[in-house]
Amino acid sequence: MGGPGLDFWFRFIFLMAILVIILNSFGALMRRWLKVEKKRGFFSYDHVNKKHEKIDWTIRIIFVPLVLLLFIILSGRAIVSDSEPGWYTWLHPFYLFIVFMVATEGLKAFMEWKYAENKRAYIVTLSELGFGFAVIISMIMTDFWGLL
Repeated sequence: MGGPGLDFWFRFIFLMAILVIILNSFGALMRRWLKVEKKRGFFSYDHVNKKHEKIDWTIRIIFVPLVLLLFIILSGRAIVSDSEPGWYTWLHPFYLFIVFMVATEGLKAFMEWKYAENKRAYIVTLSELGFGFAVIISMIMTDFWGLL
């Protein structure tokens, strides 16, 4: 009837498993190499202090209405003009996600550098961010490593 086939979903799940293994392995190796304490859990997010928590939640709360506003703007642009891309093409959700990740992880790295007990923790955060972007860019440039 339509939609992706079963083969696509097997390859997609395989790709996601590879990503999780690569990114978690890199983080674990960096933490071991720099002797930085392991994070609490798989989906947990450790705040360095209350100030970090407050600023982080402020960033997150700002991004939610921004995403909704951009959805409305981009939906209107698609209806009005479907031909030439304009100034608003940089408002694509992928770019917004990059800004969000850099903002939250950059804040975390700064707070770790400034306030954490282990001053090398910020190096792990920045290296994980850089490595994650490198993996994503390599996936995009190689058509998801030829898996999809």
